[in-house]
Amino acid sequence: MTLEFKNAYLKNSCTLIGRNEHEIEIKTDIILNDYYNGEKSVEQAEASFQEKTIKGLLKKEKLTIENIDVLVSGDLQSQLFASSFAARKINIPFLGIYSACSTFTQGLITASNLLDNKVNNVIINTSAHNLASEKQFRFPIEYGALRKKVNTFTATGSVSTLITKTPSNIRIEYGTIGSIVDLGYTDSNNFGACMAPSAAKTIYEHLKDTKRGADYYDIILTGDLGIYGVEILKEYLKKQYKIEVNNINDAGSLLFNENNLDKIAGGSGPICLPLILFEKILKGNYKKILIVGTGSLHSKTSCNLGESIPSISHAVSLEVLK
Repeated sequence: MTLEFKNAYLKNSCTLIGRNEHEIEIKTDIILNDYYNGEKSVEQAEASFQEKTIKGLLKKEKLTIENIDVLVSGDLQSQLFASSFAARKINIPFLGIYSACSTFTQGLITASNLLDNKVNNVIINTSAHNLASEKQFRFPIEYGALRKKVNTFTATGSVSTLITKTPSNIRIEYGTIGSIVDLGYTDSNNFGACMAPSAAKTIYEHLKDTKRGADYYDIILTGDLGIYGVEILKEYLKKQYKIEVNNINDAGSLLFNENNLDKIAGGSGPICLPLILFEKILKGNYKKILIVGTGSLHSKTSCNLGESIPSISHAVSLEVLK
């Protein structure tokens, strides 16, 4: 399903990253060298990341909490720990959302729909913490478990974004809500292979609904399939949907790649897509952008039960007016 938005604009962002992301020269508003950020645990630290970027965004826009109608937020922790515990310190009506690594695009679609009602300003926030996510979905880093070549590395950070009715130079055009795809894949180390078919289906549905070709866009940015998953996506689009694309890139591959961090397959987590969007893509010369958030919807429980891994992808098209 593809929705058209008439009064939704992306106004500004505040980004925060950890030490590893800073070492590969990603420029952001806030850089942290302490994974704990003065807190007792990494889980609590991630909640403080969100609080920092929300307050940082308000400061950049010279707004107060009273100017924001709704906070839409999501993370990878159980029960949205980081989002909920950050929101309890910020008195804004709160919607917690979970769509794994596609949370940012789900947030954009949710916020853009809210603007059709009596809502003027919405903040979307996503966050992730490598130590919290790896402990929850794989093994604690302290175990020293061997990583496969196809493993991605959960990025640490937070991104807050202001979505508003007030016109800006970045218009949100369409949002395509994806459906769950499950081809029976069970390897939780290889997220890219799990998510590529759902990304392909959502891209196909978006192009069909909007009556556009893939070459309409200057770039199709996925997040986050990694260096192997994005190649599977291209092949799957070609074989399954007869769509050949040459303008796809992946946020996780741009954040981390085989030349960084001991040859991992790329970055993962719900901050990869917005971080690369704001700090690389929107600072370039792209005018027509399709972002495709990809999420692996497994849990430690589902994996222990031997379940296959369902995935979801949502797409949002942006038009840069400047």
